[in-house]
Amino acid sequence: MFLKMKGILSLKNFIKKISSNYGRGFTLIEMMVSIGIFSVLMGVLSGIFLASMKSQTHIVYTQYLIDSSNFALDYMSRYLRMAQKDYSGGCISANDNFYPSNPPDSPSSTVTFLDYKEGGGRCHQFLLENGKIKEKISPDSTSAGFSSVTAQDLTSDKINVTDLKFNVLGGANYDLLQPRVTISIKAEARTENLNPLPNINVQTTISQRNLDKEI
Repeated sequence: MFLKMKGILSLKNFIKKISSNYGRGFTLIEMMVSIGIFSVLMGVLSGIFLASMKSQTHIVYTQYLIDSSNFALDYMSRYLRMAQKDYSGGCISANDNFYPSNPPDSPSSTVTFLDYKEGGGRCHQFLLENGKIKEKISPDSTSAGFSSVTAQDLTSDKINVTDLKFNVLGGANYDLLQPRVTISIKAEARTENLNPLPNINVQTTISQRNLDKEI
């Protein structure tokens, strides 16, 4: 009986001791250590989150660059492929296919040609101006008509085209070559939120559909 009572008292004392330890709260050192660990974890998690957001933004801008560049290339390719020889010389030099009719080692940021249209083509031009690819279409088959039209944007304000080159091969009447144009575009995103800026270099080559014949 005595041993049983002693055991009960020992258990009560143990429970009382534990309760008193839990009731005393945290010390200042424990609190500072806890805050420090929490701050480190929050800093690491915040860094991971910000890096993830920056990476996602970079991907979005890069995809937009790809889409915009592909649209501009497809649009210009469609017209350049259907270009026709200018027999009258009203748009470019007589009997030429493109201007400038330069060799590949001297590319130009502008290309002018006579596009395809039933009943007579229109003088057509693609050019780089203020970081944008632009298009001019004369109301008739002469380059003089450019003065009465405004260049239309083919790329948006969200991208900056840093370089546009047209490499023309076989553009002249006397070169005995089938006309071929290589277009290269270098562009970057217009934003102050990313460094370095997302950028892209794309290129395509188009052959004129109509068989070129020397005049």
